Amino acid sequence: MPKVITQDDIDKIAEYAGRSYTKAATARELKLDRTTVRKYWPSEQKPEEEKAKQPTPQLSLEEGFELRTKKKETELKLENLQIKLEDTDGETQDLEARREVALEQIKVLGEKLDGAESVIEVDKVQELAAKVKDEVTALLEQIEPLRKQREEQQEKERQEREDEEKEKRQEDIVRSDRIERNLRAVSLSSFAWIFPCSREQAEKIVNRFLWKVSDNVDDPIISSLHVVNKQLSIAQELKWEDDTTELNPLINECVNLLDGNGEEKQRIVNIMHARKERILIPSDEDMRKKFIDLLSAETNEKFVKMALKLNAAFGHLAEERFIDKEDLLSKETPEPVVG
Repeated sequence: MPKVITQDDIDKIAEYAGRSYTKAATARELKLDRTTVRKYWPSEQKPEEEKAKQPTPQLSLEEGFELRTKKKETELKLENLQIKLEDTDGETQDLEARREVALEQIKVLGEKLDGAESVIEVDKVQELAAKVKDEVTALLEQIEPLRKQREEQQEKERQEREDEEKEKRQEDIVRSDRIERNLRAVSLSSFAWIFPCSREQAEKIVNRFLWKVSDNVDDPIISSLHVVNKQLSIAQELKWEDDTTELNPLINECVNLLDGNGEEKQRIVNIMHARKERILIPSDEDMRKKFIDLLSAETNEKFVKMALKLNAAFGHLAEERFIDKEDLLSKETPEPVVG
């Protein structure tokens, strides 16, 4: 969308003009289109004494017509040369210097043309303008291949940056997918011990965590998976005396799973019963009582809290007694219903 020109922009154009900047240099400095700069370029004010013109002899109608016509033709030619020079860059320090000289020559010729009062004076300006045109043509012929070379190099660099960014985005996607898969695997592996519901139900719980992701993070899914795993990590270290408030998100999801799903609850009881028989020894009477308390839990919320703590305790005992938890997990299937 074209930039809206403000009075401040117009004032700055006038300021740069007063500092002898060219229109092209002013456009670069102010990041404006050269056509815009030309449009608002201040007209040069001549001292009052220069404005006072001497009386000029009256020209005939034909002479006046020829004079105005030639002046206009010459003015357009000079303006065309000026536009060509202002619409290009010098590309090298030497060519830029020559370009600035040519612009200054055009400026001088324009001043002479403004002051011309006869066809003869205009013809002299035209002769000089023709020489300047030849110089400008030769200059532009030198600049053009350098301009194309620069633009080709810029396009090449732009394409390389675009390719690099595309490759990086692809790498980020692959890395993000790998991290997500790993975090999901960790979540499901932790669920298998901490709250031994079926894998299908564990996935549903994980997915419900993902639905609550925040849009204020770079990768909300991975962020949520970290939240899930942090909850499960805390659950693995639970002790009987610990408060479970910090685990409310996990507890609420597990309670939601059990509400109206008696078969899944019985599956969890069966697996925990098998763990009790495999891990506990006769002296673990207190742990056996805890398991009985689990079976008689009055609410699903109380059941979930006790199940989390009991499985954390089973895990600690298994490690102390060199019982392979992975081997236990691989063999765990729903046992006959425990009464």
